[in-house]
Amino acid sequence: MEEIGDSFKDAQPRKWLGNEVPFPMNPTFKPPPPLSSEIRERMYNAFMQDPEKNSVRALAQRYHVSIKRVDAILRLKGLEKDWQKQGKQLQTGFQAGMEKLLMVKSISPSTSVDADRYDVHEADTLEHDENRDASRQRYQRLYWESTPEDGREPVVPGSLEHATFLAKRFAAEAQKLKANPKLMPRIPDKPAMVRPQAKIVQVSRPGRATLQFVDVGAKFMDVNERVRRIVTAKRKARRSRI
Repeated sequence: MEEIGDSFKDAQPRKWLGNEVPFPMNPTFKPPPPLSSEIRERMYNAFMQDPEKNSVRALAQRYHVSIKRVDAILRLKGLEKDWQKQGKQLQTGFQAGMEKLLMVKSISPSTSVDADRYDVHEADTLEHDENRDASRQRYQRLYWESTPEDGREPVVPGSLEHATFLAKRFAAEAQKLKANPKLMPRIPDKPAMVRPQAKIVQVSRPGRATLQFVDVGAKFMDVNERVRRIVTAKRKARRSRI
């Protein structure tokens, strides 16, 4: 930094350490310029004027951005308008400076797709794909990790894969333990309490809503907590005998 630090003293548009890329050790990362404040304002105004004609999907197609991003822009713009009503000061100067440094373009809607945003359709397809638990998988896909300079593979992907394997194995073992009669003993029937033979029992009374009772067994039982309680009960029983 002592040799090249002076060249970065004055802020200039897209003056990165890797010249064409921001991170020299990751040349494949080439972020596209963000959307300008003018475009985001235009999208918000269009939606507020006619939400049916200028729906989230229509705006995404018109400006060539993903549906999730349009939804986020509209939410943040709504929050911005609310702050303006409350008299809160917005950092518009900082925003203008960052747009200049990132070479943000103020473009109009067009039918041509920007080359930097070619994967928008793929992103929307993934969000609407069935049998996809995005709320869980996103934490496995989105993370930051520094790349070792000696060329070694990153540690986090392997750790996540190993943790997923252990979680599945422990879940399978816990499912087997739930069938252990010691953890879920069967209480013998008594005159005042008889265990129903059917898994689902419906109880109805005149003038009242029908109630349905479902025997879920050990479905929601925490095996570790159950074992801890059994051990604690045995220890207390031994102490009471002394």
